[in-house]
Amino acid sequence: MPPTTRRALFNVLDAAVKALEDTGVPFVVGGGLAAEAYQLRETINDIDLFVRPVDAPRALEGLARHGFYVWIEDPHWLYKALKDRITVDIIYESTGIVHVGDETFERARWMDIDHTRLPIMPPEDLFVMKAAAATPSAPKHWLDAVSLLASQPMDWEYLAFRAARNPRKILQAIVHAYQDGVPVPSFVFVRLAQDLIK
Repeated sequence: MPPTTRRALFNVLDAAVKALEDTGVPFVVGGGLAAEAYQLRETINDIDLFVRPVDAPRALEGLARHGFYVWIEDPHWLYKALKDRITVDIIYESTGIVHVGDETFERARWMDIDHTRLPIMPPEDLFVMKAAAATPSAPKHWLDAVSLLASQPMDWEYLAFRAARNPRKILQAIVHAYQDGVPVPSFVFVRLAQDLIK
């Protein structure tokens, strides 16, 4: 169920962050809150926290100790926690595309969300996840992906590396942004086209 207010969302975010910090689990904020941090849109839905695969069980245990109701939604990529009717997703792989690893944490951008400075998923990772997750029934992901390319400086080498596991959907989003005037280095098109025929 969605939160009744943004204040409730941020209160649960604070509690989840404290739980992970107390447990010593590194994380980055992804999903709608990351989109909000990059000033794409506001969110009142859920909270997506990305952790390393090895840390996911500890993250769930830490949330449970801090009063969250927790369960394993899918042992391959998604754990969940609930507090005050707000869901916290603990994710370590997104739609089979981005495996959360050292690069994600090293490249995280520290940004303010509700007056709290937090590590936000790098825009390249977020772009790849959003483009891969976009469907006709979830167009917000497509809009977020294209808007990220238009508004954020990108490490194109890293983005191409991240896109290799699903080059078709990523290339579609990049071509769309390019047609809208976003400058894209030519090697990105070449790299993704090569990935398509592998």
